Parts: sequence; structure tokens; C-alpha cells
Amino acid sequence: MSHLPHLRRTAAAAVLVITAAVGLSACSGDDGEPAGNPSADTDGDGVSPAEALGFAKTRLDETSGVRLTLATEDSPDADAFLSEATGVITADPPAFEGKASGSFGGLPADGVDIISVDGTTYVNLLGSFSEFPLPECVPDPAGLLDPDTGFATVLTAADDVEAGEQQRGGADNDEIFTPYTATVPGTAVTNLLPCAPGESFQATFDLDDDGLLRNAEITGEFFPEVGEVTYTIAIDEYDVEQEITAP
Repeated sequence: MSHLPHLRRTAAAAVLVITAAVGLSACSGDDGEPAGNPSADTDGDGVSPAEALGFAKTRLDETSGVRLTLATEDSPDADAFLSEATGVITADPPAFEGKASGSFGGLPADGVDIISVDGTTYVNLLGSFSEFPLPECVPDPAGLLDPDTGFATVLTAADDVEAGEQQRGGADNDEIFTPYTATVPGTAVTNLLPCAPGESFQATFDLDDDGLLRNAEITGEFFPEVGEVTYTIAIDEYDVEQEITAP
């Protein structure tokens, strides 16, 4: 009896094992730590977690715009809170166009069309847009890309940053993300939600192979006397160019 079929199966199995081993090693550095984007290496000594987050902030500072979602699955008992905002933010000029849900002055709102441009926010509540003064605890989404006061400031303000093991993600599970856990001071989180009273927050930042921030999860006291709430930021697209004008 020929042993050729058996040999073929053995060879095929060996190829699969080798391929899997190569694929796993490609997701980490030689020392077992996740490999960072080489562009983030500022001192020639490898990419540290702090350098990785610094590069991610720089990339956000440089982008023309992003398409993102800011959301929480929690339901804080607060008169004004943002449960979800999804849409496009442009950097120059600062503007936002999308939808928002939450509670505004104690009134619930779901999927409301919002445009923010030139420092004025317009909301379509009754079939047409009108100017809407944002509550104190609801940030102007148009300003979230500002290099000095936008949400990216939490990246460079983060302390005790540690890199985790790379993992697959994305819409088709075909992307590689490196998670970075960190502690973020409350002074930086107020750039995301102005009324956050917490002194420190726990965060996880997921960076892709290009060093871009793709997901962020931040947990802490975002509202007075409410307890911990978790907000997530998912960035679906960078370098978005969209003209946003007042309605």
C-alpha cells in the first residue's frame, strides 16, 4: 500500500503549523511584546507604550477629519448626558455633522440630527433645524479634534501605560489591534465630558498596525453622584474631508 496520501497529509499539517507559527510571531516583537509602529520611535530605542500613544495623538492632530461614534451603554441618572454621538468631525474649520442621543435638560432625545459649526449648535427636533444652547455637561462635538482641548489629549496625559497582546478586530476581523491600558487624570477627561468629577479614569486604547487610535474605552466618574460609567470611542475613518455648513 502506498504511503503517499499519508505523507501528503503530514506535509500539509506541517505547513499549517508553520504558517500559524509565523502568523503568531508576526503579531509580536522578538521579546514577546507587541510590535509598535516604527514611525512612533522617537529615540531609536524601540517603541515604548508612551511613544505609541503620543504618535496616535499626533495622527489625530494632523487629520482633516474623522468619522466616529462616542457612546455609553450605561444609563446615568443625570439631567444632561450624552449617550451617543455619531458622525463626522472636521478639524479646519472645526465642525460636526451627525446624530446624537441622550438627555438634554431632563428631556430624552434619540437620534437627533445635529450640526455644529462656528461655535453654534443646531438641532433638528421638530422637523427643522434651530439653534440649541448645549447644556453645561454636553461637549460641543465640533471641538473634539482640537489638539489642545480635544479628546486626543487623554492619550498623552495617560499614566502607567502598558501594552497588551495583539488581537484581531475590525468589521471583518481582519485587522490587528494592540491594546494599551492606562490611567487617565480627570483633568484630561473633562476635555471629553466637561462635568466629569472623577480624579482618575481607567482606559484602554486600541491602536492598529499604522499606529492609529481606532477604539478607546474610558471608565470612571463622569457625572456627580452617579458612580462609574464607561464611554467608548470608535473611529471608523481618518482623513475625512466634508464640507459642513450651518443649516
